[in-house]
Amino acid sequence: MRILAMADLHSRAEKLSPLQGMDVDLIAFCGDLHNLEPIAQARAAAESLARLGSPVLIVPGNMDPKEIAPKLWKNAGLRMIHRDSYRQGDCGFIGFGGMVIRDPMRLKSPDRYFHTDDEIYDSLTRLYEDISDSRHKIVLTHQPPRDTVDLIYSGERTGSAGLRRFVEERQPDLLICGHIHEDRGEAEIGATRIVNVGEMRRGYAAVIELHDEIEVEWIGS
Repeated sequence: MRILAMADLHSRAEKLSPLQGMDVDLIAFCGDLHNLEPIAQARAAAESLARLGSPVLIVPGNMDPKEIAPKLWKNAGLRMIHRDSYRQGDCGFIGFGGMVIRDPMRLKSPDRYFHTDDEIYDSLTRLYEDISDSRHKIVLTHQPPRDTVDLIYSGERTGSAGLRRFVEERQPDLLICGHIHEDRGEAEIGATRIVNVGEMRRGYAAVIELHDEIEVEWIGS
């Protein structure tokens, strides 16, 4: 399987044009398709992503408005797998979007995809049973795991501890993420390959090939 993997477009729909016509089996988008803009402006990004091909799997980011994203994406033809699973051939996918927030008041925000470390761990652990018999097990998240492709400019590590715990225990083959724009790249947690695809707003993405081994071809300088 060849996967075109992206994240963090932040509504710059024109950045998708160079990816038209790529020979891939599936598109994975790891959140922040939008930038908290109203639906009239958000529609262009969703429809432009859908036109790249099918299927397009997507999880929300912290900048995707919860009140509009699910319906907008469904109408555009995108397959949202936040807290859900998807299978294609011998590949099984599970997803969890948004980001961990430690302020309990912000967790109550009705229009943002915020959660706790326990929520992401519990949800992915449960979903993993849906794909446990797949040859290739792939996880889509917005936020990276703690201490892995999650380094921000200040030197702080900002990934999810709950996500890291899940990866350490279940060891999926591949985890694709974004969110931390400045730490694009690859890493490993045990047998799991972690790929932070970078900021599509700057033209960064990756094509990931799943064979007996995982090969990553980077798009953008």
